[in-house]
Parts: sequence; C-alpha cells; structure tokens
Amino acid sequence: MDKERKAELLAYIIGSRNYPQVLVFTKTKKSADDLAIELKKDGLKCGVLHGDKTKANRLKTLTQFKEGAFRVLVATDIASRGLDIEHLPYVINYELPSVPEDYIHRVGRTGRAGREGEAISLIDIYEKYDIRDVEKLIGQKIPQETVEGFEPDPTIRRKDVDEVKLKSGA
Repeated sequence: MDKERKAELLAYIIGSRNYPQVLVFTKTKKSADDLAIELKKDGLKCGVLHGDKTKANRLKTLTQFKEGAFRVLVATDIASRGLDIEHLPYVINYELPSVPEDYIHRVGRTGRAGREGEAISLIDIYEKYDIRDVEKLIGQKIPQETVEGFEPDPTIRRKDVDEVKLKSGA
C-alpha cells in the first residue's frame, strides 16, 4: 500500500471489520501521536502509550483500554514491553519494527493463553522487503493481501522512494 494512505486504511479496517479492541504498534513516539490524531479525526476513540508519557499516565491509559473506554491503543515497542491484556483479539503493525525480533513480541500480545487472535501488518513500499526478514526469522511466509480501494501505485519502485527520501533529507 502507499504510505500516505496507511492511517486511512487502518481506520477503514477497524471500522469495516468492527474490531472492538485493537493494539496498534508504531516505530516512534511521533508517529504514535500523529496516528492517534488521525484516528480521532476518523471517529475512533484511542489512547497512546509511549516513553514520553509518565508511568501514571501509561497505567491509566492501559486500564482505560482494558475497560473498553476506547477501542484503539496506539503504542511504541518500548512502552508496550510486558503488556498483558487478556482477550486482546487484534494487533496491527502500523509500521514494522526496526528489529525483526520485535515483531514476535508485538504479535505475541494477541492470542494469549490459548485464545484466538489476529495480527495484521500494514506494509508500504519502504517495508515490503523488510517483511522478508521477519518471515526468515519466524520460518514461514506471511500471507499478503491488498485491500480493494487501497492498491499501491504500481509506478512507484523502492528505488524511486529512496531517491525522494535522499533529496528531501529524510
């Protein structure tokens, strides 16, 4: 999918599939905050967990999420270490982690204690090769699908994206 449409697709997935409770992972505190703003614009109540939040704030946010005060919890890897949320049905990787091993920690938040759970990763042009590192680590191919209406621009290649990043200084 195209990176610019990730937030839109995430909101669409949560809404159209009527996910009651979902933990969404981002790479950075900034992307967690930015994503929460976008999701709220789309009418989704959400909380944010990351290292800039106080411990008291993180505990309050987690408690509210567990109690159903909001459906979406956006978190970074650091803030989510040790999270134990019973009956968490869905984990979505909004951005793949920098370290493939962190993928296992993320998806391990769902389907705990023998319960069913689903993990989804939204992959953009920057990450489509990185998912292969995760597949190599876990020893299996991760099924991929394109959501109708969110097809990636077929004219963009990673080389083009890397060149744009270099020119913009990103």
